[in-house]
Order: sequence, then structure tokens, then C-alpha cells
Amino acid sequence: MATPAPEPMPVILTNASLKLGPGPAPGTLTELACVTSHVEISPDVAITTLDTFCGSRDYPGQVKWALIATLYQSFDPDATEDVLSAILASGENAFFEVMGYRDQPVSDTNPAWTGEVIPQPYSPINGDAGDASTVELEWSIVGAPTKSVTPGP
Repeated sequence: MATPAPEPMPVILTNASLKLGPGPAPGTLTELACVTSHVEISPDVAITTLDTFCGSRDYPGQVKWALIATLYQSFDPDATEDVLSAILASGENAFFEVMGYRDQPVSDTNPAWTGEVIPQPYSPINGDAGDASTVELEWSIVGAPTKSVTPGP
């Protein structure tokens, strides 16, 4: 009798990683996990509808990817405002890395997604009285994100 496969473990985002920075080299990205409350890498698939005398038919079109994140605003060094304002001031695209478990190495059970994003202006201060100020990002990814299951240099 075969042994049943172990039950899959869901990814609970209590220790995720979001790194942003001006260059793709690992040392140029800043970890923003401690000011991040939401992160996603999201595909948007455009649908093309063709109408003919035989009816309508939908076809998948171009896929556009986005890095979507909610960060708490912080004016501390190497935190939200410092990192995001430097990225925008550079006038260049930025780079990102997202992982499910920041305290574990990249592996089959802890992949990292990396890529290049097109930075957009953001609201530098936002919130209600007595509440934390948040920064909402929705930056387009250039091409598709790259999934890695082997640790980098």
C-alpha cells in the first residue's frame, strides 16, 4: 500500500519579503517587509472578443503584470519614503524581489519572484486621524516576473 502524500501547507504571509531598489544586484535592494502589509504579483489578461455571423468568441490577449503593495509610511532611513522617493528621483526603472518566507533561503518550497518595475508617483501621506499613513503601489512589471527556486549569489 502506498504511503499518502503529505498534506500541502498553505503559505501564510507572516514573514514575507518585499525588496525594492534601483538595481537588480542583491545588495542594491532594500528589505521593506517591516513596513509592508500587503503584497501581490498580479497578472491582467486582456480579452479580445471577435464577433462574427456565427457568434462571439473570446480569446486571451496580452498579459500585463503588476506589483501591488501596501506599505506603511515611514520617514526613517532605508524605510518607505527614503526608498520610494529615491527610486522616483532616479527617473529609471526599479527592481523588486518578493518571497513568502524572508528568513528561509530561496528553494523549491520558498521561491522568489524578481523583476523590473516602472515606478509611478504615489501618495506620500494618506490616512485618517489616529490611523497609520499608508502608501499604495501599483507598478507595472516590465515583461513577466521571474520565478527562482535556487539561491542567488
